[in-house]
Amino acid sequence: NSSFKVSTDECNDQIDSICSILKDYDKNGMLIGEAPCTKDLIEVTDKDFEVVSIISIAAIFIIIALTLKSISLPVVLVAVIEFAIFINLGIPYYTDYSMPFIAPICISTIQLGATVDYAILMTTRYKKERMEGKSKNIAITNALSFSIPSILVSALGFFAATFGVGVYSDVSLISSMCSLISRGAIASMLSVIVILPSFLVLFDKVICKSTAGMKSVDQITEVM
Repeated sequence: NSSFKVSTDECNDQIDSICSILKDYDKNGMLIGEAPCTKDLIEVTDKDFEVVSIISIAAIFIIIALTLKSISLPVVLVAVIEFAIFINLGIPYYTDYSMPFIAPICISTIQLGATVDYAILMTTRYKKERMEGKSKNIAITNALSFSIPSILVSALGFFAATFGVGVYSDVSLISSMCSLISRGAIASMLSVIVILPSFLVLFDKVICKSTAGMKSVDQITEVM
């Protein structure tokens, strides 16, 4: 038995050393046990995370592009969504907290699905306001007033449903996953309410020129 804990760097280095010795005697030899299996699972999960992330982002990009009939809006929305996900998954690194190896692939997809709803809700309203002839400042103000109540109810409900489980569950995997989901709900909510409106106003000209039905909107004089 190894004196190192499973999935630690020391344990993985030990596994690599043993495998190297094993291959010298038998090229078809295999090292089995909890530690080698966990190491293999982590390596497979890392590859799966990359593939799933690429596929998910591409799918969301296409859906947003078709729904909003725009080339630039999917880029803006995906950037905001991924920012919220990176914040959620980055916090454990700075707090020195070890996540379960399956957490990133699960959390990223769940948070991606939740955040895109909030983002589309606000963006659709902003687009509608702009197409009705409103200036970008008035349009984003109206979009925020319309969207914030729905986003708050959804995000806080999502947070409340998972936070309690994350705090009180004795199963470490369930506790970690629920804690990440609850924090992700707040990160997504803040990103959509604070960052997305700024991006929509900042890239308004590009959005108007690259979105179907909005090219004439770009000529509207801004009302401060």
